[in-house]
Amino acid sequence: MIYTITLNPAIDYTIAIDEYKRGKVNRSFHSRKDVGGKGINVSKVLNTFGVDSICTGILGDENSKFFLDYLEELKVKTNFYIIPGENRTNIKIVENRYETITDINDKGFKVNNRDVEEFLKCFLKLVKKGDLVVLSGSLPEGIDNHIYEHMTKLLKQKSVKVILDADGKPLAKGIEAIPYAIKPNIYELNKIIDVDGENIDSILKAGRYLNHKGIEKVLISLGSRGAVYSTKENACISRGIEVSIKSTVGAGDAMVAGLIYAVENDFTDGEVLKLAVACGTAKVITDGTKIPKIDVIREISKDIVVEYL
Repeated sequence: MIYTITLNPAIDYTIAIDEYKRGKVNRSFHSRKDVGGKGINVSKVLNTFGVDSICTGILGDENSKFFLDYLEELKVKTNFYIIPGENRTNIKIVENRYETITDINDKGFKVNNRDVEEFLKCFLKLVKKGDLVVLSGSLPEGIDNHIYEHMTKLLKQKSVKVILDADGKPLAKGIEAIPYAIKPNIYELNKIIDVDGENIDSILKAGRYLNHKGIEKVLISLGSRGAVYSTKENACISRGIEVSIKSTVGAGDAMVAGLIYAVENDFTDGEVLKLAVACGTAKVITDGTKIPKIDVIREISKDIVVEYL
């Protein structure tokens, strides 16, 4: 089974306006609310592939019904540990005139380490040898930056594969536990390894360094420039394709879903990268936080070129 863990879920509230006018009344012509959080986003895209996963993590009870009803409607399975509190709402302001998106992300309610340990006790009873667990996203206030490292160690003791997608100290600490795979973007990577983001050789060197530490799969997103994929056997690059960007929200999570689907189905390294980039590209041409359609992913995949290095 595939599990996606989100410790800091969010409601993504997308507001579309023509042009933001500071200090004045701004009127939207469209708005929508979606359930978000990086792990949840991964499960939503896996669902597009027809792949079952279970969304879990910590959820505040005050607006938990919106999350659970939303995911039930999508037929995404859930098993959240619910505690007192209200989950955060992240605001996405879409300005049509300039084709830009401004994110205002709430930090969420405070969670203590005891809550996390209680969640882990429950979760570790569920997972079995051979399962795959995605640890991704920001941490709510009150949780120690070592949490992904701690969780990775516990899961590896049960022979569970861990994919880590985080930023800053949670990523740096998590890497020390040697997860199965990681998916940093170039900015996240640069916070933990001194890398020249404009130089492919420098990026490849960083990927190989992480492979040598024991991380089997390293997928590095380069934004509009594509991605680099480094494994113990191969290194390859996709330059990406030019598209009209509608929203970058969840693009990295879509790439993680593509990585999982491809790896679980024994794709070659080049095919893994092609599908991951196609998923990320399909997401950026999809409005707001909507889920990219499988037909769009497949069509884009035909145009993705991968080069082994």
